Order: sequence, then C-alpha cells, then structure tokens
Amino acid sequence: MKTIKLLFLFSLVGVFLSGCYMTKKSTEYYGIETGSTNKIVYVLDISGSMEGKAEKDLQGNIVSSAASKTGNFVGNKIGGQVGNLVKKQTNNQLTKLGKAKKELMPAIRGLSEDKWFTIIVFENRVKKWRKNLVQATSANKNLAIAYLENLHSGGGTNLSDAVEEAFQLAGAGATDANAELGVETIFLLSDGSPTAGKITAKNQILEKISEWNSAKRVKIHTIGLGEDCDKDFMKKIAEQNSGQFIDK
Repeated sequence: MKTIKLLFLFSLVGVFLSGCYMTKKSTEYYGIETGSTNKIVYVLDISGSMEGKAEKDLQGNIVSSAASKTGNFVGNKIGGQVGNLVKKQTNNQLTKLGKAKKELMPAIRGLSEDKWFTIIVFENRVKKWRKNLVQATSANKNLAIAYLENLHSGGGTNLSDAVEEAFQLAGAGATDANAELGVETIFLLSDGSPTAGKITAKNQILEKISEWNSAKRVKIHTIGLGEDCDKDFMKKIAEQNSGQFIDK
C-alpha cells in the first residue's frame, strides 16, 4: 500500500512538472491543425465555472474540491516553499482553465512568424489581449504566454459579445500584405451556456454569427469543456461555419 501511495504521489508531482507546457510547441490546438491558416483569434471562456468558482451544481463543487485536495496532498507531502509552490501549481493545472491554458500555450508557441494572432477572453465582460492581430514573433508569443498565465476566472459567460469582437478584428494588422482579408480562423472555447451579454438566447446567437459571417470567409472551430457545456450549441456553431467541434 505504501508503494502504491508513493507511486501515486510521484504521478501527481508529474502534473506539477508538466508546467514545462509553457515552453512546449505544437502545431495543433485541441487536435486541430493550425498551420494552414494565417490569422487566428483564440476566444477563451474565463467565467467562474472554469475554476469551479461560480458553479452551484454538485458536479462543479466536486471537481473543485477534488482538485484542491489533490494539490494539498502533494504539497503537504513535499513540504516547505517547494511544497507550497507544487500545491498552488497543481491546483491551478487541475481546473478547466488550467487545462485550457496547457493546450493554448503550446499552440501559440508553435505559430510560425508568418502567422498573425490575438486572444480574446470573456466572462461578464469581454477583454482583448491586443486591439488588433499581432505577428507571431517570439516577443509577442512570450507576452501572450505571460498574459495567459496570469488569467483568473470569475463571472458569467458572455459568449456572443466575445465572438462579435472577434469578427470586428477583420482588416486588423495594417502592415500585413493580406490585412484586408482579416481574421481567417476563430477558435472558441467554453464550458457552459451563454448567461451574459447583449444576447443570451442560443438561436439568436447562431443567427448573429451567420450574419457576421455571411460570406462564410471565417472558419470557427469550437471546443466544449466538461459536462455542463451545451455541446449541441457549440457543435452547431462549428458546423455552420466550416469548423470542427471538439468535445472535451
């Protein structure tokens, strides 16, 4: 039994050590290849449920509690400052937001310098990392990683306003020879249903997206996290905009 516990401990420490995901590179985001598109907007849900903060349902509380207990167990076994750091990092990585960061950071690192990108996050409010698309230089990718690392969740799910902001980036990046083409691909990640913003009715959001993307020039891939995500809704967004839906 003691051996099993030790093996379990070491496997959990591996979660902490996997923090090197911040330096990893990938040409995929949730299994979707990113090399064939030049202008990408990553739209990320940071509502409270992404860290179990605002969820009142039993499942959300269980996930949050389990993550906390696991992190505390590992940290306490190690002890000291290192143990506290492991505790904090492990807890962070076990949340849905932590897992989303672990997928997005390598995807950004893996962008070649001929790509353009930005990040939009949403809860009750919508926040843009940059006002326009920026070139995927090493400096810009480092800044994006630092921004993601410091994100914390809270609030509702203002999905419609976030997607609208992504479409308003068309024509951004004036120094790029293809700037007139604007955004080519949107990656939309969420773990719930719309609860905030100008529009929360899902059928109306689908209609608005169809309006914004009337020329069908922008491809929208969607990622649904957890059991509380409205998978049918996210799947429809992808299907109606030439994208893929990933169920996580």
